[in-house]
Amino acid sequence: MVWLMGGALILNVVMIVALVALIGVRGLDAFWPRPLDLVTLETGEQFLGMPVREETYDAPIDRRRELEAQIAAGEISKDALDDDGRPVRRLYRTGNRDLGQEPFRWVTLAQLQAAERPKDAVFVERMEWGVFLGVPEALVVENQDADADITEGADAAWAAIETHLPDAIDRRERIRKLQRSKIGPINGEMSHLRERLTQAQIEMARTTVSRGLSKPLWFGVIVLAVVLMILPPALWRHRQAESRAAESPLRTLILRGCTLLAIGLALVAWLERPRPAPLTTQALETLKAEIDQEQADLDLSYQEFTADIADIRDLDNQFRVVIRAPGLDRIAPERQTTPDTPLRLSQIVRIFKPNTLSTRQKIGIYLDRWREFLTDDPREANTEGGIFPVIFGTVLLTILLSIIVVPLGVLAALYLREYAKQGFVTSVLRIAVNNLAGVPSIVYGVFGLGFFCYTLGGYIDAGPSQATQLPLFRWWFLVAAGMAVVIIATAFGLLGVRKPGQPDNTRTKALRNLAAFTWITAFALLAGLLVTTPYFHGFFEARLPDPTFGKRGLLWASLTLALLTLPVVIVSTEEAIAAVQPSLREGSYGCGASKWQTIRRVVLPGAAPGILTGMILAMARGAGEVAPLMLVGALKWAPELPISTSAPFLHLDRSFMHMGFHIYDLGFQSPDSEAARPLVWASTLLLLAVILLLNLVAITLRAHVRKKMGTSHF
Repeated sequence: MVWLMGGALILNVVMIVALVALIGVRGLDAFWPRPLDLVTLETGEQFLGMPVREETYDAPIDRRRELEAQIAAGEISKDALDDDGRPVRRLYRTGNRDLGQEPFRWVTLAQLQAAERPKDAVFVERMEWGVFLGVPEALVVENQDADADITEGADAAWAAIETHLPDAIDRRERIRKLQRSKIGPINGEMSHLRERLTQAQIEMARTTVSRGLSKPLWFGVIVLAVVLMILPPALWRHRQAESRAAESPLRTLILRGCTLLAIGLALVAWLERPRPAPLTTQALETLKAEIDQEQADLDLSYQEFTADIADIRDLDNQFRVVIRAPGLDRIAPERQTTPDTPLRLSQIVRIFKPNTLSTRQKIGIYLDRWREFLTDDPREANTEGGIFPVIFGTVLLTILLSIIVVPLGVLAALYLREYAKQGFVTSVLRIAVNNLAGVPSIVYGVFGLGFFCYTLGGYIDAGPSQATQLPLFRWWFLVAAGMAVVIIATAFGLLGVRKPGQPDNTRTKALRNLAAFTWITAFALLAGLLVTTPYFHGFFEARLPDPTFGKRGLLWASLTLALLTLPVVIVSTEEAIAAVQPSLREGSYGCGASKWQTIRRVVLPGAAPGILTGMILAMARGAGEVAPLMLVGALKWAPELPISTSAPFLHLDRSFMHMGFHIYDLGFQSPDSEAARPLVWASTLLLLAVILLLNLVAITLRAHVRKKMGTSHF
């Protein structure tokens, strides 16, 4: 059995290493520049293509015999067939999609007449329409006051392109920076002004909410709440000091009742606070005039920045490059609808001659592609550009779900292990937690979409629906009923407390069961109060019907993944708590510490490495989940980051991009699967690296805690 288990372990390690090695080799090879072939077919057709890979394919026996005869006659190369006699074909990346050419093309080696590698052939990566393969012919600089300055010839045009391309890229980045840092905030301010006006109109039309108490009555309610919060405890402590009265359930009930009544009065004071009179028509017109003036100022700023962008574009339009595709005899166009207009120089992201590159130049291009991949936004349906928003969204989501799931898991584990009575109910809860770990992740996604996005998010946006809101009198009656239920539940709980030294009897058990049932009723009434309140109309009512939180977003994705990984944290935390030595607990109790002090100062520090182990497992699983995110937040294209320099800085309502979903989209939803294949390997390698980095940080923290506490658990 020892050899069997060791062999199984070795097999698992070999499979993992082989998988990681495959991903590493394919991912690191994704951005290496390859040469270009000028392919001439036996029909005389020519095209430029970058060889991607070769493979064999099945062909009819007659075709095989025909190829064998041609090889024997010396008409075609013997490489057209493999050792088993199967025909060989080669995949070329041809690009030039805007010219109607297939971006990838299979060519059988039997059809291949010649494959040359011209030195003037260039590989062009563009902002739109993917790559273009061709030969540069001229660089045209159009002058407004004179004839165009044309640099013709492949060598001269290439030298001119190398000279002017950095300036063209700088102009493109300046336009992009103005659009993001200037035009974007102005559009946001305009949207905020429209929301202000809409909210004012809504408040003016609303008649369902009370305008509040009069100021003297409101002040009296506040004073009474303060008195009920301070005076009864002070009087009781004074009486107890004089008469040495012992603690009693009645005293506790009276004090808690006064506290609850004070909280109720504070709620009345806050909800029925004096409010200003609703806007009149004249006040609304004044507000509208102020908003119009601010809108006009923003329009002036908007026109200034758009004029700056127009000036840069006018200069940018003067620099154009003529690159012709051999075989098609067509140039790279500015756009597909204007096939005879040469490409603007600023539309080029990167251009190089693959057939003349030295090893040092190849390494430079390779590193520059990795830089772009790690720091830029995606483009061309995610098949080009970088994945910085994808990396940022993945890391931020993982951090948020860890912040949410660890406290929830630790509290649940503490209750199950330290406070809950070990019996049938606790066993059922543990079985339920273990079963939740096996629920398919898509089920969590459906729950998150239905509950978090549509129910809770809709409530945050617009408050309770009109059908569920109660009139003011009925709602306050429900508040009074809830307070009464809380007092009754407190009374049952106090009467059901077992006295020290006395056995537990049927009466106290029944009272505790009644207290539990009454508390459940109180929480149900609280939920009813929230659902039927006429005082809350949402935080983003002015933005409707466009939802803010009532849609997929970062917050709901984090909560959904926190629920998905919660069983892992609960189980690992329970095991860590159970592993704390009983002698440490007994020593703490012997020193006079309470149960909570023992948990806080002895149990939790001793179980900290195990808790961090659960967090590591939760992070590893949450970072790689895809199915729930497809429903609750991840999008194919969301270049706007959830963090910005404007309040609230962390925008939890925004959608985001995720690496797992990005890999799925590249592999199965991409319009050009062959172009996306290298990015699939590179993105997968990067996902493994991100998960490894996050886990290394958590493991380092766990090792530090373990060393500090002197524990060896987990």
